[in-house]
Amino acid sequence: MKQRREFVEMYLKHRYEMTKLCELFGVSRKTGYKTIERFEEGGWEGLIERSHAAATHPNATEEAIAERLIEAKRKWPRWGPEKLLDWLRAKQPDVDWPAVSTAGAILKRAGLVKTNRRRREITHPGRPRIGLVSEPNQLHNIDFKGQFRTRDAQWCYPLTLTDTFSRSLLVCQGLLRPTYLDTRAALERAFREYGLPDGIRSDNGEPFVSSQSLAGLSRFGVWLIKLGVERIRTRPGSPQDNGLHERMHRTLKEETAIPPAANRSAQQRRFNQFRREYNEERPHRALDGRTPASCYSPSSRQMPNRLPAIEYEGHLMVRKVRPNGTISWRGDHLFLGEALEGEHVGLEETDYGVWSVYFGQTLLGILDEQEGRILG
Repeated sequence: MKQRREFVEMYLKHRYEMTKLCELFGVSRKTGYKTIERFEEGGWEGLIERSHAAATHPNATEEAIAERLIEAKRKWPRWGPEKLLDWLRAKQPDVDWPAVSTAGAILKRAGLVKTNRRRREITHPGRPRIGLVSEPNQLHNIDFKGQFRTRDAQWCYPLTLTDTFSRSLLVCQGLLRPTYLDTRAALERAFREYGLPDGIRSDNGEPFVSSQSLAGLSRFGVWLIKLGVERIRTRPGSPQDNGLHERMHRTLKEETAIPPAANRSAQQRRFNQFRREYNEERPHRALDGRTPASCYSPSSRQMPNRLPAIEYEGHLMVRKVRPNGTISWRGDHLFLGEALEGEHVGLEETDYGVWSVYFGQTLLGILDEQEGRILG
């Protein structure tokens, strides 16, 4: 019933041609024209689901009883069939009222029962949709190995990226600052050489995660989502979630930074040498004695020249995020996070007054209109 109302409302606003409107709602043009015809003949009541049951049935509930039940539901629209039956029995105790399941079926056929869509569970992002890693580029791991000063007193922040399946060290670069722009530039070079992974796992530090945004979404995370790369976060205080990457870091520090090089350029030469030996010379027990380079192949997903735009299904309400990280929603300003500045988010109603808020396929939180805020 709700979808029929939305269909008619959008038709009356002349926002879409019938063909496009039917495509958005996933119905045929015949069904679309029939829906409009029923509305024109009977108004909103004409859209109520009509029973396709046989005209007679040996166990059918008396029509008068069904009508009384429907009247009660319209009087108390938030009551379920059990509560309605209790109320009706108190009013008319001598009537043989139907079972709760039968009452529910009657109300459903009358279009008075809303079927709630299953709300997606908000879980820690460390629980990926990616299953068991069985090939290269399904899951990469990214982190900064603890910063240190080279002998000229300049800071060096080693950024590393590994492939989980092959253990290949794809990036090992000493950055002057662990900023979003520097990190993104390093990964762009890697993505153009190796292609895009399905997902990237990181800890909960900057620039990978922002504590000031819903779902910890940082500018780095926004960039990954627009590339179609899943964000996966380790649990706070749980380095074992990324154990193989941490183990590589220990070897990296022992072989390249104790003691540090004279300057960042010299330090980078050490990193480059280590990466070549780690990938091409060093056998790995987890790979049955093979080298990472022999087990790795680039991804078939190429790095695009331009970031693709985020698109949403037609039934979602779309809002643009303002420079202060908020969206306008029915007279209120709701904060999502400044990392989403200029981006569009989609809101899907999952229950009465309850909306799931998405950026692309990423669930940011749940908007409860009664509380007037988004719960992350």
